[in-house]
Amino acid sequence: MAIDAARILSEIEKHTALARKADPAKMRESIAAIRVLCDLLLDDDRPAAEKPQAIPLASPQVQTVSSVNKLKEDDANGDSLFEF
Repeated sequence: MAIDAARILSEIEKHTALARKADPAKMRESIAAIRVLCDLLLDDDRPAAEKPQAIPLASPQVQTVSSVNKLKEDDANGDSLFEF
């Protein structure tokens, strides 16, 4: 879904006006927003072949233990790991 360039430009203008009359901290926030909007606008203009592709994450593999081999020791007290 493409965002209309005119809408992005109007948001840039809004943040530019806010940056001009804000304190330094708010000015940095507005400038950061302008950067993101510019990146969005420039990214939307690139052909699909140049856009970075999302890398699908591999789903974790579940390993099951089909047979449990218990150790048999003479001085063990039971099946619990905490019974020495």
